[in-house]
Amino acid sequence: MARRPALIKRKPKATRVSKSQEYLVNKKHLGDEPVFTKPLTRIEYIHSLNWYNYMATSAEAKDYIVTYLKNLGRVAEAKKVKSIPDNLIPTTIAWCCRLLSRGFVLPVVDIQSYIDERIKQSYKYVQEIKEETPKNVVSIQDRIKERASFIVGEIEGLIDDYIYDNVEFSLYEWLQANSIPATYATSIISKFSPVLDELLEAYDGKCEQLKEGYRHLKKTEIKKLIDFYNTLIEDAERYSSNTKKVRTSRKPRTVSVEKKIKNLKYQKEDQTYKIASISPEKIIGAMELWTFNTKYKTITRLVAIDRGGLQVKGTSISNYCESTSTTRSMGRKDPNEIVKRILEGGKLVLRKIFDDFKTDKPLAYRINENTILLRVIT
Repeated sequence: MARRPALIKRKPKATRVSKSQEYLVNKKHLGDEPVFTKPLTRIEYIHSLNWYNYMATSAEAKDYIVTYLKNLGRVAEAKKVKSIPDNLIPTTIAWCCRLLSRGFVLPVVDIQSYIDERIKQSYKYVQEIKEETPKNVVSIQDRIKERASFIVGEIEGLIDDYIYDNVEFSLYEWLQANSIPATYATSIISKFSPVLDELLEAYDGKCEQLKEGYRHLKKTEIKKLIDFYNTLIEDAERYSSNTKKVRTSRKPRTVSVEKKIKNLKYQKEDQTYKIASISPEKIIGAMELWTFNTKYKTITRLVAIDRGGLQVKGTSISNYCESTSTTRSMGRKDPNEIVKRILEGGKLVLRKIFDDFKTDKPLAYRINENTILLRVIT
């Protein structure tokens, strides 16, 4: 007889642990990167390798080998190692390179030959790198990280040329010439700031490990590198600041005339005074607009504030000059006569119309169903 699902004992669901959580757990039990003041014993050497196995990544392993080769002046080999995929890097050799770069003495006979042999064996993977099939959807964050990694890699190549071949270059000019967005300046600064800090500490000579690690350089050479990396970071900061300042603002989207006037409510025709409104499209860009409110018998003159002319926004007229625009009541004057003068008169006639009635009213810049659009002046 089949058992009921409720009676079946289920396995507890495994809790997923992120890489950062795993790192913190390992660090709690293993501590910080090992430090030694004497030549390593066999046990200390094994403990060190175990520490790097748990705490360091494949990408860091590659950096350890590259740094080791650069310290020995083997730049061409360092560039080859950079081309090897992270998962094919010989990690044990990388840990040894890290320990040697930090100035420690290892309890291994002929360690130099062993490291060189294993590094040479890894060169076969340089030509076998296969490009990953691009995914259908790539997030913006991934694209930024990929581009930032490429830019930093290019700069590292220029730095190698400067250090080993004395090829001068300006990071600011390089960023300008390649039109690098200011966003990537932060990645450049965060990449090379730790290098500058390490050089400053090595120059002070207080840390024995760094003092041993940079023993192949004279103090004047370290000072030169400090000045170089300091200029590098300052160029990135200045480029970021200047690029943001000259960033052009986005142009406003062009709105069609039909869309501007679609909400404008006006009186199309009035049978009492036998008048009709002009097309509201003519208001856009006009220098003056004359309107007549058939309910309150008021005349309004709206004058544009600049050469852009009058505009329509919702049910209102915009871009008018408040000091020269006017709304006045006709009082007992004959509306037919006033309207006729507005429709047929020239500029001189229009200028004198308000002389006949001087009762000011609140400016009627809003157009409603009682407003006739009499005339525009362009």
